[in-house]
Amino acid sequence: MRGLRTDPERLEVRMLVGRARLRGARVLEIGCGDGRLTRRIAGTARAVVGVDPDGERIARAKRLTPARHRGRIQFEVGSGEDLRFPNRSFDLVLFSWSL
Repeated sequence: MRGLRTDPERLEVRMLVGRARLRGARVLEIGCGDGRLTRRIAGTARAVVGVDPDGERIARAKRLTPARHRGRIQFEVGSGEDLRFPNRSFDLVLFSWSL
């Protein structure tokens, strides 16, 4: 019996890199959860901020962030309805897998 393995984040990042201007961008990910997509974007973007209302998921995201990405990724507890960043802080805002 064969199983089918999929990696939706890898497919999403490939699509984003091909269509969005991630390379060298400052990216905000709203609803980042444990940071799976955030960490993958960090390899291409200049800086990534992940925001999620669940403090436990943000703590997990911080723990799972590899040392090579620690200068590029920031995780914060918060919501998309109440962002506390100055205007024009980001080149791109992502909201996916959050509904």
